[in-house]
Amino acid sequence: MDADADSKNGTHRLPCGSGPQEFDDLAGRLERCGKILLHCLGKRRGQEKILRILWEQGEITQKELQEQLGIQPGSMSEIAAKLAAKGLVARGRAESDRRKILLSLTEEGRTWLARQDEDHVRRRRAELFSALTPEEQRTLGVLLDKLCVDWEERFEHSQTAYGAVRR
Repeated sequence: MDADADSKNGTHRLPCGSGPQEFDDLAGRLERCGKILLHCLGKRRGQEKILRILWEQGEITQKELQEQLGIQPGSMSEIAAKLAAKGLVARGRAESDRRKILLSLTEEGRTWLARQDEDHVRRRRAELFSALTPEEQRTLGVLLDKLCVDWEERFEHSQTAYGAVRR
Protein backbone atom coordinates (compact mmCIF):
# COMPACT_ATOMS: atom_id res chain seq x y z
CA MET A 1 0.00 0.00 0.00
CA ASP A 2 1.46 3.40 -0.92
CA ALA A 3 1.43 6.62 1.13
CA ASP A 4 -1.43 8.08 -0.96
CA ALA A 5 -3.63 5.06 -0.33
CA ASP A 6 -2.88 5.28 3.39
CA SER A 7 -3.81 8.95 3.53
CA LYS A 8 -7.09 8.24 1.70
CA ASN A 9 -7.94 5.76 4.46
CA GLY A 10 -7.31 8.43 7.08
CA THR A 11 -3.94 7.05 8.15
CA HIS A 12 -0.58 8.55 7.37
CA ARG A 13 2.46 6.42 6.83
CA LEU A 14 5.92 7.96 6.90
CA PRO A 15 8.29 7.25 4.02
CA CYS A 16 10.55 4.25 4.56
CA GLY A 17 13.23 4.99 7.14
CA SER A 18 11.51 8.13 8.39
CA GLY A 19 10.47 8.18 12.00
CA PRO A 20 10.08 10.84 14.66
CA GLN A 21 13.80 10.69 15.40
CA GLU A 22 14.57 11.47 11.76
CA PHE A 23 12.37 14.58 11.88
CA ASP A 24 14.09 15.63 15.11
CA ASP A 25 17.37 15.12 13.29
CA LEU A 26 16.20 17.35 10.41
CA ALA A 27 15.15 20.07 12.85
CA GLY A 28 18.49 19.73 14.62
CA ARG A 29 20.41 19.98 11.36
CA LEU A 30 18.39 23.02 10.31
CA GLU A 31 18.97 24.64 13.70
CA ARG A 32 22.70 23.89 13.52
CA CYS A 33 22.90 25.37 10.01
CA GLY A 34 21.02 28.45 11.24
CA LYS A 35 23.49 28.97 14.09
CA ILE A 36 26.45 28.61 11.73
CA LEU A 37 24.82 30.98 9.24
CA LEU A 38 24.27 33.64 11.91
CA HIS A 39 27.81 33.21 13.21
CA CYS A 40 29.37 33.46 9.74
CA LEU A 41 27.39 36.58 8.90
CA GLY A 42 28.36 38.12 12.23
CA LYS A 43 24.77 38.59 13.30
CA ARG A 44 22.67 37.69 16.24
CA ARG A 45 18.94 38.17 16.26
CA GLY A 46 18.38 41.93 16.44
CA GLN A 47 22.02 42.84 17.06
CA GLU A 48 22.48 44.77 13.83
CA LYS A 49 19.05 46.39 14.20
CA ILE A 50 19.98 47.67 17.66
CA LEU A 51 23.29 49.04 16.44
CA ARG A 52 21.60 50.74 13.46
CA ILE A 53 19.05 52.40 15.77
CA LEU A 54 21.88 53.72 17.95
CA TRP A 55 23.74 54.88 14.83
CA GLU A 56 20.69 56.80 13.59
CA GLN A 57 19.39 58.17 16.91
CA GLY A 58 22.55 58.61 18.92
CA GLU A 59 22.42 58.13 22.69
CA ILE A 60 19.04 56.91 23.95
CA THR A 61 17.79 55.24 27.10
CA GLN A 62 17.68 51.48 27.32
CA LYS A 63 13.94 51.73 27.97
CA GLU A 64 13.38 53.77 24.78
CA LEU A 65 15.30 51.20 22.75
CA GLN A 66 13.43 48.33 24.42
CA GLU A 67 10.10 49.97 23.54
CA GLN A 68 11.15 50.56 19.91
CA LEU A 69 12.10 46.90 19.57
CA GLY A 70 9.03 45.62 21.40
CA ILE A 71 10.99 43.32 23.69
CA GLN A 72 10.91 42.60 27.41
CA PRO A 73 13.07 44.72 29.78
CA GLY A 74 15.04 41.68 30.94
CA SER A 75 15.83 40.69 27.36
CA MET A 76 16.94 44.23 26.56
CA SER A 77 19.23 44.28 29.59
CA GLU A 78 20.83 41.00 28.55
CA ILE A 79 21.33 42.10 24.94
CA ALA A 80 22.74 45.48 25.98
CA ALA A 81 25.17 43.78 28.37
CA LYS A 82 26.37 41.42 25.62
CA LEU A 83 26.85 44.27 23.14
CA ALA A 84 28.73 46.26 25.79
CA ALA A 85 30.94 43.24 26.57
CA LYS A 86 31.82 43.08 22.86
CA GLY A 87 32.74 46.76 22.94
CA LEU A 88 30.04 47.71 20.43
CA VAL A 89 27.84 49.71 22.83
CA ALA A 90 28.62 51.98 25.77
CA ARG A 91 26.32 51.97 28.81
CA GLY A 92 26.07 54.82 31.27
CA ARG A 93 23.70 56.50 33.71
CA ALA A 94 21.70 59.63 32.90
CA GLU A 95 22.84 62.67 34.91
CA SER A 96 19.25 63.84 35.39
CA ASP A 97 17.97 60.46 36.60
CA ARG A 98 20.55 57.90 37.73
CA ARG A 99 17.95 55.12 37.35
CA LYS A 100 17.99 55.54 33.56
CA ILE A 101 20.58 53.61 31.56
CA LEU A 102 21.88 55.38 28.47
CA LEU A 103 23.12 53.42 25.47
CA SER A 104 25.33 54.72 22.69
CA LEU A 105 27.36 53.27 19.87
CA THR A 106 31.10 53.02 20.46
CA GLU A 107 33.70 53.65 17.78
CA GLU A 108 34.14 49.89 17.53
CA GLY A 109 30.37 49.58 17.01
CA ARG A 110 30.51 52.18 14.22
CA THR A 111 33.36 50.29 12.57
CA TRP A 112 31.48 47.00 12.82
CA LEU A 113 28.40 48.54 11.19
CA ALA A 114 30.46 50.12 8.42
CA ARG A 115 31.82 46.66 7.51
CA GLN A 116 28.30 45.31 7.04
CA ASP A 117 27.99 46.76 3.55
CA GLU A 118 25.78 44.95 1.07
CA ASP A 119 28.57 43.75 -1.23
CA HIS A 120 30.45 42.15 1.64
CA VAL A 121 27.33 40.42 2.94
CA ARG A 122 26.33 39.28 -0.57
CA ARG A 123 29.80 37.76 -1.17
CA ARG A 124 29.75 36.07 2.24
CA ARG A 125 26.29 34.59 1.62
CA ALA A 126 27.38 33.23 -1.76
CA GLU A 127 30.44 31.68 -0.10
CA LEU A 128 28.27 29.94 2.48
CA PHE A 129 26.41 28.02 -0.24
CA SER A 130 29.35 27.34 -2.55
CA ALA A 131 29.36 23.64 -1.56
CA LEU A 132 26.07 23.26 -3.44
CA THR A 133 25.68 23.23 -7.21
CA PRO A 134 23.39 25.90 -8.69
CA GLU A 135 20.69 23.23 -9.12
CA GLU A 136 21.05 22.13 -5.48
CA GLN A 137 20.83 25.77 -4.38
CA ARG A 138 17.58 26.19 -6.33
CA THR A 139 16.19 22.96 -4.86
CA LEU A 140 17.13 24.05 -1.34
CA GLY A 141 15.45 27.41 -1.97
CA VAL A 142 12.24 25.72 -3.11
CA LEU A 143 12.21 23.41 -0.09
CA LEU A 144 12.89 26.24 2.36
CA ASP A 145 10.13 28.37 0.77
CA LYS A 146 7.74 25.43 1.10
CA LEU A 147 8.59 25.02 4.79
CA CYS A 148 8.28 28.76 5.47
CA VAL A 149 4.84 28.98 3.85
CA ASP A 150 3.62 25.94 5.77
CA TRP A 151 5.08 27.08 9.09
CA GLU A 152 3.76 30.63 8.69
CA GLU A 153 0.26 29.26 8.08
CA ARG A 154 0.32 26.70 10.89
CA PHE A 155 2.23 28.65 13.50
CA GLU A 156 0.86 32.18 13.19
CA HIS A 157 1.36 32.79 16.90
CA SER A 158 5.11 32.37 16.37
CA GLN A 159 5.15 35.32 14.00
CA THR A 160 3.96 37.55 16.82
CA ALA A 161 6.81 36.40 19.04
CA TYR A 162 9.58 36.20 16.44
CA GLY A 163 8.50 38.46 13.59
CA ALA A 164 7.44 37.44 10.11
CA VAL A 165 9.83 35.36 8.09
CA ARG A 166 11.59 37.34 5.38
CA ARG A 167 11.58 36.07 1.84
